[in-house]
Amino acid sequence: MGTGSTLPVTLHEYKVRASLLLKDLDSSDTARATRAAERMRALPFFAALPLGEVLARRDTVQHKHGLAVVAREAGHTTWTELKQALEARAHTLDTRAFFQKGQSPFLNRWFSTYEEAARSLEAQGGFLFPFREQCFICEADFLQALGIDARDADWERMGRDWVRPRDPAAKERLEAKLVSRGFGGHHDVR
Repeated sequence: MGTGSTLPVTLHEYKVRASLLLKDLDSSDTARATRAAERMRALPFFAALPLGEVLARRDTVQHKHGLAVVAREAGHTTWTELKQALEARAHTLDTRAFFQKGQSPFLNRWFSTYEEAARSLEAQGGFLFPFREQCFICEADFLQALGIDARDADWERMGRDWVRPRDPAAKERLEAKLVSRGFGGHHDVR
């Protein structure tokens, strides 16, 4: 979705990031290897070492170290903690389910970036949701046809914006209702 994207990153993507970090660390390009060594210093063991020593020990760096670095960069203490957070997210709203229930007669506005969608939401109203790498805005009738109460006060509290809600607690309450109605996630958390 471009800059400012808040779409969730999959576990697979984090594994790829860890592999790329190790590839960078082993690079013959000194600047690339140095940047990777700096990132490795996010781990307590490497933090205590001078940068040159991290580079000298790059042959001893394992995949688990790369995973730990990307977990820390994502705001988690360990890889296990990151994995658990992603598995918990698997029980979140999956907007793909909106379109598996035969709601094709409704026209929704589609956008390749969140920023475009947010401008449209402000100008024309509706309800903004993420969908894979895009965003869409639907009308209340679309939600009502899915059996979702578009008049629930929490929609207004969150600004009708699922991606960047004004009130995260309102979103959590709505999400719990929607997931319990069969709109739960099936994210890849392997």
